[in-house]
Amino acid sequence: MQSRLESSAAGRVLISGVVSCILVAVLVPNMPNSQLRSELMRYVAPIVRVTGLTQEWGVFAPPRSISLYVEGRIDYADGTTGTVALPTRPGIEAYADYRWQKLGERLRLDVNARLWAPYARLLADRALAEGRSPVRVALVRRWAVSRPPGPGSERGPWREFTFFVMRVA
Repeated sequence: MQSRLESSAAGRVLISGVVSCILVAVLVPNMPNSQLRSELMRYVAPIVRVTGLTQEWGVFAPPRSISLYVEGRIDYADGTTGTVALPTRPGIEAYADYRWQKLGERLRLDVNARLWAPYARLLADRALAEGRSPVRVALVRRWAVSRPPGPGSERGPWREFTFFVMRVA
């Protein structure tokens, strides 16, 4: 009858040793740079390479230092003004709106000026579909410098710049 590895004392020692080696192989490369880390890496590096436990954190972008949004400001024939933000929702629903976030990232860049008129036209068409009479659509960049975590406000003062204006006929 076949016995399980963990049912014997030797098997439990072997399993504990393998788990300990893997744990060390995960922890040591993530230690701050130091002499101890360098010494331990001589022994851990082969395990890390063979098991594929390498963690390259360089693929992650540094934290953003600025909060930046694009808004549409619509002036209507009746003298009122409306503001249209790109759609965003919290939590898991944010994934459904991610395309709008990517559009906002591209809209704000001067190299993508070709996108400005079509987006302004989209905002005007939506207003018309709602029964409103838009006469002017402006695209505005709003930004604030993000502050590090801690006491005080999360961001500095908001600033804005109108980067595109379209008259609606």
